[in-house]
Amino acid sequence: MDPETRGQGEMEDEERWQLSTVLRDSVLRLNPVRLISNPVMFVVELTFFIVAVMATFPGAFYPVAHASEQTFYAEVAFLLFLTVWFSTLSDALAEAQAGNTAKSLRKLESTVMAKKIVAGQKGKGGTAAETVVLTPSTELCKGDIVIIEKNDVVPTDAEVIEGIAMIDESLLTGESAAVRKASGDTLIGGSKVVSDVLKARITVNPEESFINQMIKLVESSKRPKTPNEQALTIMLIGLTAIFTIIVLSLLGLSIELGLGVDLSVLIALYVCLLPTTIGALLPAIGISGISRLYARKIVAKSGRAIETAGDVDTIMLDKTGTITVGNRRAVQFIPFEGHTERELAEASFLASWGDDTPEGRSIIDLAYQMGFLPHEVRSLSGLSYYEFSAVSRTSGTHMSEGSQSFHPKSGKILEQRGRPKRKFLDAEKPDLKIDDTDIIKGAPDAMKAGMNSIPAEFDSITNSVSSAGDTAIAVARNREALGIIRLKDVLKTGMRERINALKSMSIKPIMITGDHPVTAKSIAREVGIDDFVPQAKPEDKYRKVIEERDQHRIVAMIGDGSNDAPALAIADVGLAMNSGTAAAKEAANMVDLESDPSKIIDAVMVGKQLLMTRGAVTTFSIANDVAKYFAIVPVMFATIPALHALNILNLGVHTAVLSALIFNAIVIPLLIPLAMRGVSFRPASAMSLFLKNAVTYGIGGVFIPFAGIKLIDIALGLIIGR
Repeated sequence: MDPETRGQGEMEDEERWQLSTVLRDSVLRLNPVRLISNPVMFVVELTFFIVAVMATFPGAFYPVAHASEQTFYAEVAFLLFLTVWFSTLSDALAEAQAGNTAKSLRKLESTVMAKKIVAGQKGKGGTAAETVVLTPSTELCKGDIVIIEKNDVVPTDAEVIEGIAMIDESLLTGESAAVRKASGDTLIGGSKVVSDVLKARITVNPEESFINQMIKLVESSKRPKTPNEQALTIMLIGLTAIFTIIVLSLLGLSIELGLGVDLSVLIALYVCLLPTTIGALLPAIGISGISRLYARKIVAKSGRAIETAGDVDTIMLDKTGTITVGNRRAVQFIPFEGHTERELAEASFLASWGDDTPEGRSIIDLAYQMGFLPHEVRSLSGLSYYEFSAVSRTSGTHMSEGSQSFHPKSGKILEQRGRPKRKFLDAEKPDLKIDDTDIIKGAPDAMKAGMNSIPAEFDSITNSVSSAGDTAIAVARNREALGIIRLKDVLKTGMRERINALKSMSIKPIMITGDHPVTAKSIAREVGIDDFVPQAKPEDKYRKVIEERDQHRIVAMIGDGSNDAPALAIADVGLAMNSGTAAAKEAANMVDLESDPSKIIDAVMVGKQLLMTRGAVTTFSIANDVAKYFAIVPVMFATIPALHALNILNLGVHTAVLSALIFNAIVIPLLIPLAMRGVSFRPASAMSLFLKNAVTYGIGGVFIPFAGIKLIDIALGLIIGR
């Protein structure tokens, strides 16, 4: 058997096993001891037992039961059982969906063989030879060095120390586009290398990996009933109690007046009037809300946190990593008079070749994308590098006499950027020969001191860049100023649209940043945020949360450090980064496993979707009662001619009851996908969303049952030959 066929067979076996597990779990949940936590369905199960006994011993229920109707009683009992079972099936499916998260993560944890580098014995030159040993990923320890080649799976969490490659992280993050990884970047165990070769250092010991942390958080999260669920449950109990009193009163009245009402028909009316749809789907809606957060790699410590997220009025967003990509990026080369953009770009490329910071890499990327590639790309023997110094605030490249140079092949300069040997010089004491070249970049004011002359437009260009909220980097070659590199905080894709979506739902976004007010104002204006806090310290976040809560607003915020813990604890919704401190994760009520601060917006959207779904199903469930009332009441009091006018659907005596019960039962599995997927919605004001749902699920909940019950009645009539 070929591997593809075998893989398909294994998937089919897994699906069959999962289906059998769900079915078994749904049957076990029929136990009255377990079902009592759902009062509505518990009552329906009790009615099933009563009607089942009626079908077996009809004489015991005289005068409200008749021996000639045993078959009818059995049919009613079966439909009542089906109603309860559909309820437990929805719970089992929702639980299985949540459980699949940990199972799918465990599949990513499978052992792979890693190419571990092991130092051998020292040779004649005194250096130790390196050998590659195949090692199971479960035996790798923190500090081990591995080689990861194209099509290899990253064995466990690691940090790139040499090379550049594209990594497929889709199994972990859901993003289909490959991610570029270079020296200093992190690799997640389970991701796959799709190009080139990397040398990486293992950063975790066994059982400490990213996937293991995800599994532990998922398995440890609990879902007690939320306050809204508890309130809704109390309402359902109240409705059940009211309908119980009404039905018992009707039963007593029928016996006293000799109306001849059949107990099974009265029970059918009772069950149909109960809010069985929402009673059956309420647990599934809550569980699926947590599952939808899991799908976004967010773990909620309780369902209450998700509900609260749906009611958020104010959302506090960190600029860095939430609104912007997290690091400044080069976006423009501005040459001084007498120099060209190409000249400046090529010099900037060489000045940044030894700079492993995100900003340095972005300068190289920009020059590469613009096609400005210098001939002196790399020379292991001739290039040296000035590391950035806090004193000089500069960095750069030194090219000595006789530097080797070559043209890049096939445009793959960035992928050839491995530097196994790098020589760093003292940037403050350059020792230049006549044919040597120094290309230095750094803060404009620091660069001025080392230039032979200052261009007339130096200050005006620098001030123009700074006033726009961007960062200026000056570049000089052999102390001659070439131009300015503009570094900018780049907005995350679609962030402005997401901010507008929040505002359309009357949610107030507040940007928190440590930047200068000018920079903060520029970013806030660009993304469409009116309220921002510049030069913010941790205590400022705490005070801002208190200030918003004092205005009776529900606040959501993010954080990752111990100093964020007080604000996370006092916020109504606190989202901590998984890469953050233990104090932050303990204080928050949600944890983002991917440490992406912008996920706070996803949490709010899922919370609103959960509340809307619960409201929609509740509305639909209660609206259904109108049609079922008109279906059963006329046939229940068939001996009273005045009530015949209520039989607007012209239903038969038996088929009316069966049709109403069948519709009441099948609407539960039909709505399971809606409960688990959630109501789809576009961000809008609360009133417009309310009106839309009232029309769709309220009016629809009234008219759909009329059509459904009538169609079922016609089908039953054809079957039994009425």
